[in-house]
Amino acid sequence: MMTGKGYTNRGGREYNEDCGVLVKGDGISYAVIADGLGGHGHGDVASRTAVDTLRECFQTYPAGRPLTEEVLSDWFDQANQRVLAMQDAQCRMRTTLALLCVDEARGTAYTAHLGDSRIYHFVDGKCAFYTFDHSVSRMAVLAGEIEMEQIRFHTDRNKLLKVIGKSEDVKAETKTIELARGAAHAFLLCTDGFWEYVTEEEMEKSLRQADSAEDWLRRMRACLKRHAKEGNDNNSAIAVWIE
Repeated sequence: MMTGKGYTNRGGREYNEDCGVLVKGDGISYAVIADGLGGHGHGDVASRTAVDTLRECFQTYPAGRPLTEEVLSDWFDQANQRVLAMQDAQCRMRTTLALLCVDEARGTAYTAHLGDSRIYHFVDGKCAFYTFDHSVSRMAVLAGEIEMEQIRFHTDRNKLLKVIGKSEDVKAETKTIELARGAAHAFLLCTDGFWEYVTEEEMEKSLRQADSAEDWLRRMRACLKRHAKEGNDNNSAIAVWIE
């Protein structure tokens, strides 16, 4: 059984350009997080447009048909084209986008993302996987220039290489996850304004202490409030439990 809880908060900023949705379906459930890039103008419109596009794709997808990574990639293409069509010379709106789909009957989860909004997968309380940030700072880690833990406050962390609205040919990064039976699975989708202040260790500790997805999210938000600096970014997250 899947349960979940999400929130979004403008943090110390004047506007909230994050957007998210969690939908529990009869067959396939999904969660989406997007973080509009304010420096490009109308980031809130871009994030909402991307999330709405994926919601519409789910609503029209034939019931009972299994998902594939190719389907999710096509949906991201649709979101990208829609955001690109709304741009003009003065407004180059862009957004990150992260999607988790859970097919409980088949015991399978699917992820797709662009940008640095992350999807974490925890198995029996331990972080088993999280998505690759499409950012300059993540590439610096690959090049051996910085350590992974230095990403959170690296000078170039906000310079993104792949996002919705950046180019015509941008392609989502996708993954299929087989959910091992008998194990406790949890997922976390979050924008960078969340994970920059909540470490993986704190995520795991909060998960072990929590008795529900809602409680897990509450504990992590408490960590964020302890660490966040004045003027902190918009922050949003969706916590998902599969039992």
